[in-house]
Amino acid sequence: MHNHDDSQALLSSKEALHLAKWDEARLEELLSEMHGSELGELLLSCRKDSERQTLIEYIPDELLGDALLELPEGMQEDMLADFNSSEVEDVVEHLDSDDAADILQAVDKGVADEVIERLEPAERREIESLLYHDEESAGGMMQAELFKVRQDWSVEKVLQVLRRFGKEIENLNYVYVVDSDDLLVGVISLHALLFSEADVVVSQLAKADFPRALAGQDQEDVAHIFEKYDVLALPVVDEQGVLIGRITADDVIDVIQEEATEDMYRLAALSDDDDLAEPVGVTARRRGVWLAVNLLTAIAASVVIAQFEATIAQVVALAVLMPIVASMGGIAGTQTLTVIVRGIALGRVTFDNARRTLIKEVSVGLVSGVSFAVVIGTIASFWFPELGIRLGWIIAAAMLLNLFAAALAGAMIPLTLKRLNIDPALASGTILTTVTDVVGFFSFLGLATLFLI
Repeated sequence: MHNHDDSQALLSSKEALHLAKWDEARLEELLSEMHGSELGELLLSCRKDSERQTLIEYIPDELLGDALLELPEGMQEDMLADFNSSEVEDVVEHLDSDDAADILQAVDKGVADEVIERLEPAERREIESLLYHDEESAGGMMQAELFKVRQDWSVEKVLQVLRRFGKEIENLNYVYVVDSDDLLVGVISLHALLFSEADVVVSQLAKADFPRALAGQDQEDVAHIFEKYDVLALPVVDEQGVLIGRITADDVIDVIQEEATEDMYRLAALSDDDDLAEPVGVTARRRGVWLAVNLLTAIAASVVIAQFEATIAQVVALAVLMPIVASMGGIAGTQTLTVIVRGIALGRVTFDNARRTLIKEVSVGLVSGVSFAVVIGTIASFWFPELGIRLGWIIAAAMLLNLFAAALAGAMIPLTLKRLNIDPALASGTILTTVTDVVGFFSFLGLATLFLI
């Protein structure tokens, strides 16, 4: 039913709202045929919350949770704010434990507590254990549904139990082998299990070195484990090694997207909560904090320029050319900064290889500096013939100095912030802008004062 062109929605919000007025049965039928992600897109395309609330009434309970989880957190919370405990319970009962925990974290605490109280004891324990962990940790990402067996079971017994209970578990790729204390002994792939002799004991098949995540590990570390070992699911254990859940690849894809978006937002001095669904006032306040910081750095650069006011007054060409030096430094520094910050996020840039990375980026800065120094020096000499080659040498030297400083700062700033346990993506851009502006203006105007006045 979902083989239609991805660019063409099965149903537009306008058509859905029209059917809500004139043909409710047809609307319910169409919505029941849609995938959760398609329903999420449909809700997101509505112009107002009231329209979303109208359509939500016609989405089947078994699909509603998946649809809501596709929405931005702020919008998701707004939609769920009008749900009572019974409605939330109807949504939660159709979700895996990790998704159910996400929904319960998005509703009012009183409503969440009511829903949890109504759950079966086993489900309640699962959900409460997930809610206990930080949302951005392995424990917060994991789901309690998994298939585990005792280490002394035979392959035949495992397959018998698997046929009976395994169909209730989605994305079942591995069997987890535990001892009598539920300590994780190893992991067996379904492929290995299916092609093993019936009387073989599973402890002989289990891979004891299969990667695992600690419940308290950050979600970014979990994503690195998936990337490094190419697994489809990852067991999660507590500090004692007890198996408490698993993380599936589909959840990690979401984390990778979240982390990449967060880094991109922070490099632009935006909050990672900044999205199109928030009110104007909230977004403006969040962005305004960093704009205020940037204003201070811009004032610092202006103070440097003010020290050379007399020089600029005598040589007007300097006012024309000085933005070029600062702008080139800013772009070059941002290129280096982006590579280093992303490298740190992916684990490719560490303190162990920082020296090699630093030397490479500074070398690139020097090569670029020499190349563009020659270009701008030649242009400036012909642009302002009355100052000639002297002006060309001055701007060339300033360009070389600023591109060198930009490369050095672009590499050193995020590494230093990482060493201080400060998110490199959050503050690096603002500091870099200050460095390239100050060095650019000071070197160009300072050299001009020495050699032109």
